Amino acid sequence: MNERVVLVRVFNLERDTEYFSAAGIALAPGDRCVVDHNGLQMGMVLNLLDAGAGLGEHLDRVVRPAGTDDLTAYARNLQEADQVLSSTREIVSRHSLPMHLVAAEYTLDRSHLRIYFTAPHRVDFRALLRELAAVFSTRIELRQMGARDEAKIKGGIGRCGRIVCCHSFLREPPSIPMEIAYDQELFVSPERITGICGRLMCCLAYEHGMYKREIAKMPKLGTRVTYGKRRGKVISHNIFHHTITILTDNNERLEVAPTEVEVIVPDRR
Repeated sequence: MNERVVLVRVFNLERDTEYFSAAGIALAPGDRCVVDHNGLQMGMVLNLLDAGAGLGEHLDRVVRPAGTDDLTAYARNLQEADQVLSSTREIVSRHSLPMHLVAAEYTLDRSHLRIYFTAPHRVDFRALLRELAAVFSTRIELRQMGARDEAKIKGGIGRCGRIVCCHSFLREPPSIPMEIAYDQELFVSPERITGICGRLMCCLAYEHGMYKREIAKMPKLGTRVTYGKRRGKVISHNIFHHTITILTDNNERLEVAPTEVEVIVPDRR
């Protein structure tokens, strides 16, 4: 017998999207629901599907459709998260800890309070944790994160003028090594290809494969070539125009098709 499974966007700061067991609960896409996901959380149903028998045993569950009290509690928790951060900053300052607080969130039933922070190194926050638990009278989790995770939670506007990808749709931002910029011949200052998180922009990876394929069809940078009666070397590629730029021995810059040049094979004698 098939089991009802729903895909839910959880309304937590990490914006998890997970499958949940919804046995015996009537839901439709767009409905708000309460799920058991590291504590009770508000979420929205994205899709419904029938899964094989036994799958639901391995999934977190939908507790109930969200009622008026749930929606009110969720809104109140959002409002009080800022107050939590303000109070926590005062306590952190008193403990002289090198922590930068990013955000805070309650579970729906306020049984769990998670506080996100960044720090230059590991922090011994045991004493802080005890004081926070006494102040807020709930279970406290302090979660250290990196610069990219902070941008994912807080959002912002990228150089393209749009909301940064990690906040709008990119759930697991990849690591972007400098080699990706080199492969695309982005010989610019690092600041021009750095995102608001201080790391290389995630969008550099989107077209990386295309750059590698197209550039592989062209002579490498520095290759000596002839163009008609002129000689020179390749100094750049333009994969969109399918051209290369050569600097001739007479210091002329010529943009030509790769098929119009002939590679000079070095004399190995």
